[in-house]
Amino acid sequence: MSQLQRHIPVMLNESIDAMNIVSNGSYIDATFGFGGHSEQILRNLDKDGKLNAIDKDRDAINLLNPEIFTDERFSLKHGCFSDLGKFSKEWGVYGSVNGILFDLGVSSHHLDEPARGFSFNKKGMVDMRFDQTSGISACDWIKDVDEQTLSNIIWKFGEERYSRRIAKSIIYQREQTTITDTEQLSKIIDKAVPRNEKHKHNATRTFQAIRIFINKELEVLKDALHNSYNILAPKGRLVLITYHSLEDRVIKDFLSVTDENLSTPRGLPIKSEFLKKMFNVVAKSIKPSSDEIKINPRSRSAKLNILEKVNEDYD
Repeated sequence: MSQLQRHIPVMLNESIDAMNIVSNGSYIDATFGFGGHSEQILRNLDKDGKLNAIDKDRDAINLLNPEIFTDERFSLKHGCFSDLGKFSKEWGVYGSVNGILFDLGVSSHHLDEPARGFSFNKKGMVDMRFDQTSGISACDWIKDVDEQTLSNIIWKFGEERYSRRIAKSIIYQREQTTITDTEQLSKIIDKAVPRNEKHKHNATRTFQAIRIFINKELEVLKDALHNSYNILAPKGRLVLITYHSLEDRVIKDFLSVTDENLSTPRGLPIKSEFLKKMFNVVAKSIKPSSDEIKINPRSRSAKLNILEKVNEDYD
């Protein structure tokens, strides 16, 4: 069975409904993955509709069903969604996009493929990069990082209460032997945690923290959200599937800022009466159905958030 066949898109029907698709509209799948959401969007478009997609991971592109590339309404770029502004200009859709979909976090392929180094349950190199063609791997970072920085990262991005103990253990073991594989790292973390949490592996939070840091996930999300206003058409939608509280917090903070700061460049001394709201919240924190969680247990932490760009004529 291929990766494409095994891939189960999270909250597929809910997210497609949330896009409020116009058949001749323009859409962006900012986290293409293995194309499950993209294929469904295309089914809702007529011959004049257009879907552009982005993915950081070469695997997602290389293992893709080749049939999708024959669809003239579709185009795919290798890159990061923090560059949505640049890509949308290249596609000629800047300011006229009717909806952007973000399916955040780590994919099933990343967790199932040992060589990617995302899973503490499968032995492989500690890589953790979404884009293996750039940046530093987690393995190389761990070789040189100091204990205080490591502890701070584990606390900040993993919300791990035992971050100091874990960081101390990793640094100590690093001095004895090079930490190269996920099994080594997982065992070090497991031994450092004094108590087991029910239904959660002791390495879960630390692996999440290192992954988020290596891929700059929260910074990238912030950039993409702030760029989205000018990319979208009036009434255009942002549909975001999140998987942990840190992503939810970024969205909440973004909404708080844009409710006050609105569509003007940051830092300009503009009086409040000249400002206008950027986004309305259509819905937030929609959870997958119990049936979906049974079929795809990895969807259990997902939440769907729907934002809509306020029409420029809003007052």
